Amino acid sequence: MELRGRTVIVTGASSGIGAATARALHDTTIEQLDLGEFHQVLDLNLVSVIRLMQAVLPSMLRQGFGRIVNISSGTTGMVLPGIRAYAATKSAVNMLSAVARKELEGTGVSVSVVLPSTTATEFGAGRFTSGRHTRPGFIAHSSDYGAGIILRALRTGEERIDIPHGNEQPELAGLPTH
Repeated sequence: MELRGRTVIVTGASSGIGAATARALHDTTIEQLDLGEFHQVLDLNLVSVIRLMQAVLPSMLRQGFGRIVNISSGTTGMVLPGIRAYAATKSAVNMLSAVARKELEGTGVSVSVVLPSTTATEFGAGRFTSGRHTRPGFIAHSSDYGAGIILRALRTGEERIDIPHGNEQPELAGLPTH
């Protein structure tokens, strides 16, 4: 099915899926960027995060406790041609999370942001394989590793967790080391 001009929803917490999807929808230059497509990426990666936070905050504030973990991307710290819309919207997630965290101080609700590196998923017919180099200094992480880091953020409520690009470090996720 042709996707151009259609509305699609892609969910998930892995930077691998998001980055690959953004590249598939956007491998053009900034001057060729279709603003309609950019709006779709903006809605998916940022506006939906705001909508979900607005939906859960009243209940969390009433009970005096809550944890929100927003998934960003390690690409926000790099300048990678071809993923401008994705990286820009994920950078906005970083700032949104930091501002929300500050606004919610003292309420019992914390907002964290996790910035995954390349993650091996089934997206793209297994383009990334766990433990394999994707480019110099980058090794694809397993989905379980990413999930462990997200669980850590839920347990601790810490502000930001940048998942390093190299080998998995199970101790960062609270996973057993072998």
